Amino acid sequence: MTYDRATESREAIAAGLAEARGATLVPSFDDPWIIEGQGSAGIEAAAQMAAMGLGVPSRVVIPCGGGGLSAGIALALKDSAITVVEPEGWDDMRRSLEASWIEPVGPNPPPTACDSLQTLRVSPLTFDVLSRRDATGVAVNESEIATAQRWAAEKLRLVIEPGGAVGLAAVLAGKVKLESGLLVILSGGNVDLAAYAKAIAG
Repeated sequence: MTYDRATESREAIAAGLAEARGATLVPSFDDPWIIEGQGSAGIEAAAQMAAMGLGVPSRVVIPCGGGGLSAGIALALKDSAITVVEPEGWDDMRRSLEASWIEPVGPNPPPTACDSLQTLRVSPLTFDVLSRRDATGVAVNESEIATAQRWAAEKLRLVIEPGGAVGLAAVLAGKVKLESGLLVILSGGNVDLAAYAKAIAG
């Protein structure tokens, strides 16, 4: 099933389908249990860092759409600074954190390869968690995202979807400074092969 992201709500569509079919709707981010579950990514990464003798994460750089992953990691790693990363024009969490209230995505947002991060408005639940943790945010452009995908393929031999590469993009572009204990979350390998081939070809 397809829909128009600009004029239709995927949450409303999913809720309607669930009701019609007697199914249980599992939210992608706006739910305490989902947030808690996504926080396990931070716990696992911190354990891996400790096992490698790298200490605890000083800062975690996290892709952000609705904020479920970011909020979960912020709760799980209470001693780590949190930086969320979004594509330019879709950086409503960054703007919300700076304003201290929820700022939705503006009208006519630009196209982005980061389809997984195209949330028009963050939830009060995720915003509240990140705001209370004094999280910061940065935005990256499409060129920086493609560069990160290419770098991950060349240096790490990892296939990373655009939305999952934004944290790495922020580091490579110098928008997040390198520091001891920096943890960058690379999430998702769900890529369109033609678009991915174009990104890594440069």
